[in-house]
Amino acid sequence: MYYDITSRQNISTLYSKKPLDRNWVISFFSSMKRIRNEAVRFLLDPSNLIWNPGNVYQELKTGNFGYLYVPYLDEDNGFSEMMDFIVGHVDYEDEELVRCVYLVAEQYKSGGDAYIDDKIYSDIAELKNPVSGIKNAEKTEEPVRSEKTVSEPERSGDMKTIYSCSEAIGDEFTDFWERPVKLRPEEKKHGKASGEEETKGGGLISFFSRMRNKDRKLRKEYEFESEAEPAVAEEIRYSDAETPYDKDSEGTVFVDLSADDGTRRLNSESGECLRVLNGESVVIGKKGEDADLVIDEKEISRMHARIFLKDEDYYVEDLNSTNGTFKNGVRLKPYEQKKLSKGDEIKLATKKLIFT
Repeated sequence: MYYDITSRQNISTLYSKKPLDRNWVISFFSSMKRIRNEAVRFLLDPSNLIWNPGNVYQELKTGNFGYLYVPYLDEDNGFSEMMDFIVGHVDYEDEELVRCVYLVAEQYKSGGDAYIDDKIYSDIAELKNPVSGIKNAEKTEEPVRSEKTVSEPERSGDMKTIYSCSEAIGDEFTDFWERPVKLRPEEKKHGKASGEEETKGGGLISFFSRMRNKDRKLRKEYEFESEAEPAVAEEIRYSDAETPYDKDSEGTVFVDLSADDGTRRLNSESGECLRVLNGESVVIGKKGEDADLVIDEKEISRMHARIFLKDEDYYVEDLNSTNGTFKNGVRLKPYEQKKLSKGDEIKLATKKLIFT
């Protein structure tokens, strides 16, 4: 079967540096339900749809998803890989979303494809009209009770049921490392001193707090590493070390240009340094929120190409651009990767860059 993916990006590339928010998760699973229903309507087996993040595409302008269908698929369809991707890239600032995605992933591991036939969509639907959760619990005002005070066992009864169900699911995994994070908070000890702190590390709030801190740390490190460094001028070396340089003299200063400090740059055709490469992945395009190096020209795609480091060498990759990416005059296929050497010409449509 043929599917047109022109101008669309796979989501592993599109969301490699930004989190998946609540709207994206709802939109993806709604689209997933529609495409599976369409497959059944045309007498196709929905289990032949490919779900790994590298083969699910999204149109940048409209947000519509595109999927691949392989008849008689006899390999894994990649949905487990998709769930791992969503768990790893979800927005950890949204605690209700994190909890929902975490439980969906665990339910899929225990239920398999039978779970995604129906139940998964009702679980995701809870995100549209959430009735419980940490955020909502903080905003909901408790009714005023004049005489009766709700006891601690009554308030925590529902949560204990959730903890028990989660632990039962976790027991189904034979390998310890596959088991979910322990959700049940540690019990309070009676007779505790009034100023003594609670035991750290237990409960949902502690879990979300750790994930938020980890997410913030990774983002700060990425922002620090992504800051472009100014071009470093070549060190001037004199031909005669014993003779000091006199700026008033008419002598010519010898500059040794043969030294290579290993720093790689992307220069314009005129020689202007556009980006210093420090080992990070650099996406080139005309859409600022998705591109690290912005070239605002109409023939450039929103996410046109990517320069990245692999095994101590830099590579250029075309990101399914409309007008193509060329290395030394040879056009790359969509998502084809070519090794770069110093002095190579990279052409994005008609825009030329020099790798130095």
